[in-house]
Amino acid sequence: MSPMEQPEKPELLAFIIDGPPWEKKHELGFFVAFIETIKAFLLRPAATFSVMRRNAGISDALVYTVAIQVFTFLWTFALAEPNPEMFLPQSPELRELIDLPENFSQIMILAYPVSVILLQFISALGVHLLLKWRGLQTYDFTLIFRIFAYASGTASLLILLPIIGGMFSLGMTIYLAYMGLRTIYAMDVGSFTITAIMAFFVTIGLYLLSVLGITIILLFFSLFF
Repeated sequence: MSPMEQPEKPELLAFIIDGPPWEKKHELGFFVAFIETIKAFLLRPAATFSVMRRNAGISDALVYTVAIQVFTFLWTFALAEPNPEMFLPQSPELRELIDLPENFSQIMILAYPVSVILLQFISALGVHLLLKWRGLQTYDFTLIFRIFAYASGTASLLILLPIIGGMFSLGMTIYLAYMGLRTIYAMDVGSFTITAIMAFFVTIGLYLLSVLGITIILLFFSLFF
């Protein structure tokens, strides 16, 4: 090779943004995609978020998080052997005023998926509104929703750990949400911390207002129909 000749540079492969694995379940298969997605977010969160599709619907992420959270809820609910009495307040006066139906446990199981869906939308909306209000960047709601759905869904598996599962799950949810926002939006830890604290109170407020509104609607229909 003469001094003037340059060696050919190897062709660089394009950075493919087509993940996470759950969004390729039609290629990988349902169960393989499901397990690989859990492993990817738990073991390689930054790499997994880096290849997450920037423009996609929320249905895949919503099904993923609802499926896992309902499963963990049913598992822990069954182990607790619940009965209506455990949900009643300890005060005798209040217990006399509250008359829970015998099928209260079944009602809770049926209502839980609805509460998961509601909380996912409200938490993502709260973060989205705060980020817009703080003027950090132009954040896309569907992408924020998918980040939080995959984070909370994956982290909820840790609830199955005895004793420490609840705290581990909460910590992992916060960590994965941070990794997602840092990887995709380059958010620093300070901005994430301030936004997370503010979003917590906004989410609680929106959730309580939503539950109150649903309760009023149900009471209205029960009284007049």
